[in-house]
Amino acid sequence: MSTAISDEAGDGAKAPRRNQAAELTRQAQDHIRDLIMRRELLPGEKIGQVELARKVGVSRSPLREALRTLESEGIVSYEKNRGYIVARLDVDELAQVYRLRAIIEAELLLSVTRPTPADLTELESLNASMASAMEIGDITDLLRFNREFHFAIFDLSPLNLFRREARRLWHLSEGYRATYLWLPETRRRIVNEHASIVDSLRRFDLAALVELCSGHRSASEDVVVGLLAAPR
Repeated sequence: MSTAISDEAGDGAKAPRRNQAAELTRQAQDHIRDLIMRRELLPGEKIGQVELARKVGVSRSPLREALRTLESEGIVSYEKNRGYIVARLDVDELAQVYRLRAIIEAELLLSVTRPTPADLTELESLNASMASAMEIGDITDLLRFNREFHFAIFDLSPLNLFRREARRLWHLSEGYRATYLWLPETRRRIVNEHASIVDSLRRFDLAALVELCSGHRSASEDVVVGLLAAPR
């Protein structure tokens, strides 16, 4: 009996340690994604584990676990003699990312529930914040508010697995979309298209929603894939 009690106590002591390790790993994953989103880590750039562990405030062990998870998601890759780097996409791979997004996002948009007035207000606020970021040339906030705008819509869908895969694909191509959002000729058009998307949601016209979002995404694809394909 005493052995059983001792074993149970031991398992109870291990659980908080496992939870703490999982939380540290999650923090490291979020931090690396944020560095990529902020363009502090660019496609093809080596990830310095010692410096990164110090920045995040974790030991090397949870950092390695975070990198392994991000590798499985395709966000980082491992190269012999270099270690982990931010994943690089070639033209064909980036085009495939957009094709996958088209399929997954159409399913999400067709399954959204009717937005509440609070949902619509949030979307309008995010679009206004994006317009403000454009005015001052803050690319980090541009990327963040753009992503939050689209995922606030996707979050109206009950398709959890689709949302998770859409998020992975967005993270995978984040470093490439930054160039597109920075182009002056695209900025005002993006904000106007977002306003039309909110309008279609307000009317709960899902066919129009899918069509508007498809055109919005295709414009991004044309520029981003075109920039990657252009001779250097």
